[in-house]
Amino acid sequence: GKPFQEIISIVKDDVYYHLQREGDRAAVCRSFLQRVNRGELDLEAEYIQFNALVSEYEKLLALPIPKFTPETILTLFEYYKKLINIAYVCFDAVEVIDELDKEKREWFAEWSTKTRRREEVIYKNGEMKFIPKYLSWLAANHLPRYTVEQLKYLLYPELVAYVQHHTPLPSPEELEQRMKWLYVCQCPERNMEYHSGEQAEEIINKKQLLRFTDNVENITQLKGQSAQRGHAVGKVRIVRARQDMEQFSPGEILVSPMTDPSYLPIMKKAAAFITNEGGTLCHAAIVARELKKPCVIGTKIATHALMDGDIVEVDGDKGIVIIMQRV
Repeated sequence: GKPFQEIISIVKDDVYYHLQREGDRAAVCRSFLQRVNRGELDLEAEYIQFNALVSEYEKLLALPIPKFTPETILTLFEYYKKLINIAYVCFDAVEVIDELDKEKREWFAEWSTKTRRREEVIYKNGEMKFIPKYLSWLAANHLPRYTVEQLKYLLYPELVAYVQHHTPLPSPEELEQRMKWLYVCQCPERNMEYHSGEQAEEIINKKQLLRFTDNVENITQLKGQSAQRGHAVGKVRIVRARQDMEQFSPGEILVSPMTDPSYLPIMKKAAAFITNEGGTLCHAAIVARELKKPCVIGTKIATHALMDGDIVEVDGDKGIVIIMQRV
């Protein structure tokens, strides 16, 4: 099936925005659970294989820098391809667990929780720790013209082509342009489309993809969708990128464009979650239900209307966020 029709990533002035147009994710999940009902899948065997693969992956993450080669990153990408399907399944399918025969539901929920806990390392240690370490090594040993910050703006096909075929990389100047404006579109029907600099700015403005970032100073209340009931009051902490996680303190309100498994450590500390994007099957919604923390998703403008230190009330019953005090 097609859980996503289109996924768009935007960078404006070194701030990352994620936009997505979902397909029928629930239908994809129901199809999967129907296969489980029919006995076509042995999920315990899948977990054993998954766990073994994650253990191999962890050995790669622990590889000492002197043993790095340019091809090391390709190995990471290959692990991602092998692990990503089961990583998605154990999150999304729980939302439509009613598709399972009653006697299988508790067992599946336990399997899903066990798998989710095991997969935390995929994002947290891979993207947050290993990739920056690899890029630092690459800059120091192979690409002295580039800074690590510039290399962060390489796209997957460019890095793969450079390693496999020695295809020239975009210039440092081009990567600098991507820090200012970058537009990347992915969807099932075509390959990745991307533009940078003035061309990206023109496309983003023409499609009005960031129109919700203007005129937010006078907003006193945000509306979204309730993903988990409950109330919480606390200080806002904006987390747009993984480096922002280091500043997160227990009891703060997590505000983010969206979340993924790398956010789990700070989500466990947070009093509540607010996101720009997402639906009932998104990561933030599922984790909120699991942790029983108030969560409002799909506000569109939370990271733009709020600032670190603002005091807000998250009303998970009504799906609204009330701004009580601004910094």
